[in-house]
Amino acid sequence: MAHIKMIIQYDGTNYFGWQSQKKGQTIQGKIEEILYKILKKPIKIRGAGRTDAGVHALAQVASFKADLKISLSVLKKVLNSLLPKDIRIINLEEVDDHFHPQYSVKRKSYIYYLCIDEECSCFIQRYVWHYPRKLNLDLIDEALSLFKGTKDFTAFSGSTDVKNRVRTVYDFTMQKLDSLSFMDMQINGSFIKFRIEADGFLRYMVRNIVGCIVEVGREKLSIDAIRKAFNSGERPSSMQTAPPHGLFLEEIYY
Repeated sequence: MAHIKMIIQYDGTNYFGWQSQKKGQTIQGKIEEILYKILKKPIKIRGAGRTDAGVHALAQVASFKADLKISLSVLKKVLNSLLPKDIRIINLEEVDDHFHPQYSVKRKSYIYYLCIDEECSCFIQRYVWHYPRKLNLDLIDEALSLFKGTKDFTAFSGSTDVKNRVRTVYDFTMQKLDSLSFMDMQINGSFIKFRIEADGFLRYMVRNIVGCIVEVGREKLSIDAIRKAFNSGERPSSMQTAPPHGLFLEEIYY
């Protein structure tokens, strides 16, 4: 029986997240459905992690086991011909049984896009958080360092049954962009790109952190309030959760 690692790219706009559910279309559920059509037997895939409804992925990782009678190159081609156009299988490869898409992970990175122009191009609305407000970028830059290191992120997670909420954030950066590329066009404007890399993430953790950082930039939330939130484990009262459509799972490191 072959153990197959998949690298998957998807636009999460039309899905209720990664994980299969009884109601609502999901990425995992759609891929399993197509694998069943191809291989004529139920296939359960394991993902490296769950992405929320509306969140996108540049390189999600999953694996499954199956007795294959076709090559991986053919399987990839057939999968992509049957899957919706907003889900693409980027790569398939056989791995040994020690590989686990979730437990073998060393680090993950996410990116988040913010558009702070008064108007935002219709071509990128579904991939950025349109937030036409003036932000103090110096304050935001100062606040980024508070999230780096090994900390208990209880105050910045959603409801979860995970007991250990300590995570190590290795990198958290902000980049001011004057344009974004779309196909071969350049869309000019005012954009902010956040990138965060850690050993793991709690539910809503990235979106809560981005929402928190934006409130700091609006000078509605103080840097001292962030420190207090880490110490108390309680969510800052004025913090918002950033919407899902600006978030991309960028890469998973093994």
